[in-house]
Amino acid sequence: MSYYNSIPNKFNRFLLLILTVSPFIAYLMLTYFGVDFNKLFSVLSYFGVALILIHGNKNNPIKFPTYLWFYLLFVLYVYFSTFFLLDRKFKMIYLTNNFIIAINTLFIIENLSINKKYYDYLFKISRNILGIAVLVILIQQAYDSNFFMNIRSTISLKEMNDATESRLDSIYSWVGEQSVGYCFVPIFLLVVEYFNKKKKKGKVLFWILLGIIFAVLTKARWIMLNTLFVFIMIVVTEKDKIKTIISYSILIPSILLFSYIVLNNVGINAEGIVKNRILESDKKMNNKSASTRLLAISVFNRLYWKNAVFGVGDLKYGMGAAGKHNYELSKALGGKSSQIHVGFLSLFYTYGAIGGLLFMLFTYYILKQMYQDSKKTKLWAPFFGVLGFFLANTTLVYLSFFEFGLIFAVMANKYFVKQVSQELKLS
Repeated sequence: MSYYNSIPNKFNRFLLLILTVSPFIAYLMLTYFGVDFNKLFSVLSYFGVALILIHGNKNNPIKFPTYLWFYLLFVLYVYFSTFFLLDRKFKMIYLTNNFIIAINTLFIIENLSINKKYYDYLFKISRNILGIAVLVILIQQAYDSNFFMNIRSTISLKEMNDATESRLDSIYSWVGEQSVGYCFVPIFLLVVEYFNKKKKKGKVLFWILLGIIFAVLTKARWIMLNTLFVFIMIVVTEKDKIKTIISYSILIPSILLFSYIVLNNVGINAEGIVKNRILESDKKMNNKSASTRLLAISVFNRLYWKNAVFGVGDLKYGMGAAGKHNYELSKALGGKSSQIHVGFLSLFYTYGAIGGLLFMLFTYYILKQMYQDSKKTKLWAPFFGVLGFFLANTTLVYLSFFEFGLIFAVMANKYFVKQVSQELKLS
């Protein structure tokens, strides 16, 4: 029996299918059974890893790439920081956190055998889910902000005083706080590149329009910026780059204007969103996002050196934390922000030079692998999808790689490399 049809591969392909439709499964599990999807998936992922380890042999060697070693070491340091430096009490439930699930899932992807039929099946489902996500966020913005929202999530419980500024999660509040961007954008890039490769310009422009509308309605600037990677990706992919740059220099303003018109026509205050959320014209200078980033730099420089090597640990939100504030940090921020609002600065402040360096090495090696693979395959969506995760951390604070969009980007990259290798063997 081939490895593709082996029990480990069948089980893990099923796991990936579950992850593909996770917003809906998470909704059903939490609503009707009170079960958190991530906890359930973490248990299943352990079974997937165990099956791979048991099945591994000389004919089917186990793969554990360099980037994953550094992510594993970083996660081990997170545990060291929590249970030794902060002296928290360990519980078995802490083995089901998103860091561990990310390691398990990436390990599964690296050891998964994927054929064209299976990839096309997942890709089609993912593309359809993107369309549903756009429809749902339009309903949330135009009619009911709590439509299909997880009222237990911290995002949905935030005040929504102004419809032009309130964050919307579409279908993704059921799977995580930042999932709205990390699930949508990488798949969006893959869809646009797919139609661009097939020279279907009409569908390319249609999906770009949907992507921009979705990004604007989330009200998250990092998602808007990551969505704009689509234009860089298209330029990199096309042979005649000058012609492509000129074409999209005309098309981009046209698409943005058309998006503005579409939103207004369905009853959405697009002008208010641009002014109040994107440009923050209704806020004083010291309350704007740029000021919180400058404050983060200042506070980091003041506090980091006190615990430069090991970091202060995740006092409030980490494993075993009691939800208590880091009062030294809160005092330094002076009520102007709830945290060091630059991801990489927060990383080094929390986990010190050791933890920070391990995470940065993970960043370097996974991006290096994705970049080198994209040069071989000439398909850049996986690379830009993963790059967005790290660029987003220049503003927000999010270190877990367990998001379906990111996982799918790594899987797609692996599949594309395999396809190119097979074509070279046949030529």
